[in-house]
Amino acid sequence: MPAMQGRASTITDLGNGTVFRIGGEPEREARIMAHARAHGYPVPRVHEVRVDGMVLERIDGPTMGQHLASHPWLLPRYVRALASLHARLHAIAYEGASLVHFDLHPENVMLTTDGPIVIDWTNAHAGSADADLAMTWLIATTSAGIPGMIAARLFRSRVGREPIRRGLADATRFRLADPNVTPAEKDRARSAEA
Repeated sequence: MPAMQGRASTITDLGNGTVFRIGGEPEREARIMAHARAHGYPVPRVHEVRVDGMVLERIDGPTMGQHLASHPWLLPRYVRALASLHARLHAIAYEGASLVHFDLHPENVMLTTDGPIVIDWTNAHAGSADADLAMTWLIATTSAGIPGMIAARLFRSRVGREPIRRGLADATRFRLADPNVTPAEKDRARSAEA
């Protein structure tokens, strides 16, 4: 199977139930993923950490975003699922704060027969739950076109406007510093208001 290329990583199926993901900071990311997994959070198992990447459990199924493209009527259900995934994650303490993903959106949630699995932990860290919610809202608002704006409105009504407002400045700063975000997305992020 050919390698799949994301904005910041490359994933190659190793053919034995695992994939090799190149990109990010593998040791730090694997440590965070193991911490989340130890607390019952749905995250792929890390099999091996290498200097240039990680060998991960292969997750079979579409992303939430892929499934939504052909099943748009499921958007309210998936927004509820995103809000629930945030709540579960933020309940996990990490380095004296909440564990946050900072890239939790429909393309980073795989739908499996065992339930949703959250992937791409490159931006995860100890931080503000409000900023994590704001980041999901900001990504939907600025990077996913009209369907994203609809999803952002539903997400904001689900988690509340105030947490997003409180976290928006931190989320925006993080988004503007991300080299994988396009100039057009950065312009939209600068003008986004919750």
